[in-house]
Amino acid sequence: MPHALTDTGHPLAAPEHGLLLPPPPPAPAAVERAKPAIALYAAAAVITVLGLKNMADSLPDLRDANASYRMGYLLGPLILTVPLALAGLVVQLATKRRRVKVAEDAARRRRAVWERCHRVWQAAWLCRRCRMAFFPKGAIRPDFPASPAIAVAQLPMWVTTTAEREFSVPEPAERKFAVSEPAGPR
Repeated sequence: MPHALTDTGHPLAAPEHGLLLPPPPPAPAAVERAKPAIALYAAAAVITVLGLKNMADSLPDLRDANASYRMGYLLGPLILTVPLALAGLVVQLATKRRRVKVAEDAARRRRAVWERCHRVWQAAWLCRRCRMAFFPKGAIRPDFPASPAIAVAQLPMWVTTTAEREFSVPEPAERKFAVSEPAGPR
């Protein structure tokens, strides 16, 4: 298939060319934020917004108030928001290693699936006369049979299903530890 896409002597039409492109590579690992940290940040933000709104509504009434009362009134919301934000940061940092590992494992699995699909895509051939794709005998594995002619529009689906069927490795079965009795007479 790579040769059919790069052949300048007999270029493919735009719709066919788009359908015959290789599978796109997986996106890089994206580390998610800790959901409890997001909740703590959101709570701190809500308290801050409500405190600012309350201050904006009653600021003129504080002119006659004691200086310590005014200071407490203005800095009061910070007593809640700063600890909440710091707790969110602690949660975020404490769970980072686990979240990074989860993201890397998921990216590694996506990369393995993509590599299998790309290998199958490279083994596909295109008949320019009838505009059909196919897998010749032994293209994927020595014992792989020749495939029937495949419409170009169906090639991406065939690549994915063939990769899953031919290269998927079954997950290891759970190891069960049986308690064995010692051999010999009792």
